[in-house]
Amino acid sequence: MRILKLVIWDLDETLLAGILAEGDKEADPRAERLLAELEKRGVLQALATQNQPKIIPPALELLGWSDLFVQVVASLGPKAKKVKTILNALDINPLDTAFIDEDPFERGAIAAQIPGITAWSVSELEAFLAGDTTIVTEEGRRRAQMYREQQARERDGSSAVDYEAFLHSCNIQLTIRPYVPADALRVEELLRRTHQMNLGAIPTEEAIARLNQPGEHRVIVAEMRDVYGDMGRCGVVHLTPDGSGEALIESLAISCRTRARGLSLAMLVGLLRHPDARFERYRCRYIANDANRPLRMLLMAAGFRPQRGSDWLTLEAEDLECLDLPAWAHLEYQGVSVAEVRFR
Repeated sequence: MRILKLVIWDLDETLLAGILAEGDKEADPRAERLLAELEKRGVLQALATQNQPKIIPPALELLGWSDLFVQVVASLGPKAKKVKTILNALDINPLDTAFIDEDPFERGAIAAQIPGITAWSVSELEAFLAGDTTIVTEEGRRRAQMYREQQARERDGSSAVDYEAFLHSCNIQLTIRPYVPADALRVEELLRRTHQMNLGAIPTEEAIARLNQPGEHRVIVAEMRDVYGDMGRCGVVHLTPDGSGEALIESLAISCRTRARGLSLAMLVGLLRHPDARFERYRCRYIANDANRPLRMLLMAAGFRPQRGSDWLTLEAEDLECLDLPAWAHLEYQGVSVAEVRFR
């Protein structure tokens, strides 16, 4: 299944019917409809244009697009450089990105210079969306808004004299709770879309199917919010007990949005410290790929230790309990204070 996380648009004679520098400020009706459809589906949108930077903000305001793009890069330099700048700023894989330009030369140049990216015309994007039946969750629909909230956090954090005091002022709340049927679509979305912090031990389709199999297993979900906004359900772990005090971690996915706040470790520890997830030992199989090295680093920071000559890692409950979490991250377990949560 193709996952489209980001669309990078050209402006002249793609989003616009004409050329901005020549005074044309009329939106192409078909492209404008696609802008709205992508926003509704939670696909991030950015703009890479070969125009003078100073003329872009007034044009976007006139068109009603000032808050639409999470990144805007305007210059007279090579378009591929602008696209790479956007990908780096958003930390999104080219494989999950489409570049839209009505000029076939520009599409070919981008495809040649940025391996993995899809370069489409407006018609090709339109055809893809018409055939895409992916169900979008509430978190998915709010994805662009959550990126804008994250940009506000980063601006405020970078200007703060005391960064730790800034984090305290964010009032970061993590709610850890058992999975309920209403979480099904969002958990599936996390397992499909999360690459950097996804265990990847079993194929995604199998991981999703196992969530609904009968038997003794525990699925725990983490939600996150702060003064800037509600990030919704950002983490999930699926555990299967073996009857001897040990639990196998079948699947684990944590949104990359937690990394920007330094909260990935707190979320992982919080998931495993939930009363329904308390075991004497945890075991997981980590399968490395091109994207998920950050997860291995996270597992090691949480106390997981590799088993010699295998892909397996284990964590003792005593080591998990000893970890200190940041004072500015407030964890709640269904209304129970983290201080009251104890292992068996």
